[in-house]
Amino acid sequence: MRHTPPYEQRVIGFVDILGFGQLVADSESDGEKFRLIHCVLEKINQVEDVYGSPEDLFAHSNYASLSDNFKKELDAVFDKMRAKAQPTRVTVTTFSDSIVFSSPASSAGLANFRYFLIKLLAHTNSFQLLLRGGISCGSLVHTEQMIFGPAMNQAYYLESKVAKNPRIVVDEDFETLVEKLEDQSLASLIRSELVRQHASLEAHFDTLSLATNKVAQNMCKANAYEILVNEKITIESLMRGAPSDPNIMSKLYWYVSYYNDFLERTREVEVVVSQMCGMPLETIMVPITDLRI
Repeated sequence: MRHTPPYEQRVIGFVDILGFGQLVADSESDGEKFRLIHCVLEKINQVEDVYGSPEDLFAHSNYASLSDNFKKELDAVFDKMRAKAQPTRVTVTTFSDSIVFSSPASSAGLANFRYFLIKLLAHTNSFQLLLRGGISCGSLVHTEQMIFGPAMNQAYYLESKVAKNPRIVVDEDFETLVEKLEDQSLASLIRSELVRQHASLEAHFDTLSLATNKVAQNMCKANAYEILVNEKITIESLMRGAPSDPNIMSKLYWYVSYYNDFLERTREVEVVVSQMCGMPLETIMVPITDLRI
């Protein structure tokens, strides 16, 4: 009998692509939608944490522009760092329109988890789809072969019953983990990235902030202004094509409110305008309030 690993304390995210089911239903007779599904799933399956490749880990060291000999030296360093970090890396399972990802409930594990979430947001931004999810922390088994546990049930419950709108909510167990982190700078950063509209309600990640921050720009090659332009196009396209279902429209109106609120409180984003050897050389601050819907 194959050995089943014991429960670990892990942080877990369950994220669903809204509207994906209808996209699949339409894809049988629509070649463009079939190709879109393929592109979305292919892109999602490429998303990894910072230890996914030397380019990810050494994003600040103009890796792509280095000589072959220097790359070999860094590759050897990468292999050692990846092996050392393996116990704290993100484990990912994808099926249909859902992405489940988890990492150990530690400072290192949560840092990798956060980076994976940023990459997921940045790399799915151009597909005119919205994400909804739930994040929790608790007992979980997550390997390449299986995933189960109370934390999995809770993350799924948060996504399917609590989030309701295009947002990624977190529960008390996740926030308790953040409060207990040894790395207080990481804890402070994550607290600043959570939004709670009312004191009695659950918090959710400020996903637009994550998708436009410096990590997304430096390590995911994302352009913060283009991210927001794409989001505006996505919202307007979905609103034009949405059926007259009040439940669907209420979700879109919620996201419009969140999007406009982000523009008002952020006002401008930093954009890289020139590079040298793959590294940002010059940046400018670009106003974003004109993107209001």
